Amino acid sequence: MGQHSPFAEHSTRLTRSLAHALVSERDDAALAQKVRALAAQLLEAADDPAAVTVEDPHPVSGSFRVDRTPITSAVNALAPPLAIRTVDGESVSDTALPLQYQGPPGRVHGGIVALMLDQVLGNAAHATGLPPSFTRELTITYDAATPLDQPIRVVGRIDRVEGRKRFMSGEILVDGVTSARARGLWISPRELQDQAPSPQ
Repeated sequence: MGQHSPFAEHSTRLTRSLAHALVSERDDAALAQKVRALAAQLLEAADDPAAVTVEDPHPVSGSFRVDRTPITSAVNALAPPLAIRTVDGESVSDTALPLQYQGPPGRVHGGIVALMLDQVLGNAAHATGLPPSFTRELTITYDAATPLDQPIRVVGRIDRVEGRKRFMSGEILVDGVTSARARGLWISPRELQDQAPSPQ
């Protein structure tokens, strides 16, 4: 069962569409038309929230009991959102980011690149059933532009574990070529060492 209602996810998707329209539409008349259409859909859903359905609900992923993050949450309009899965022991997410995530023209903002890597490495840090841990250090190397509106893959993995420390690495791939690399250190607090991982 999901963490939120279909109404909440549907409303968030419409809000993301509004965010995209605001940064992409330069003609006020066309923008106003899009705003009216989205507002009508929001009002229609609000008239009977219990009747709203989402045919392809965003999968629950990540290491948070209740996901409100600005990167994977289905009900946070800031999030793309990423869907993270485990493949051969690594955390992997495939996505394409629209215009509201732009930094330099045509490129994903460097802060968003770092945010995606932090989230996916953090997911990998918990994917093997280890106790909860938190980012201590994260270093990003930008090798090339990460393009907007093109398929990208974000990957994270545990390189090694030393007591409470988890040494992590990952990358963003564009057509199989690395656009950004990350190395990081996640640490589990002493008081959490004997705890089971948080339920997904």
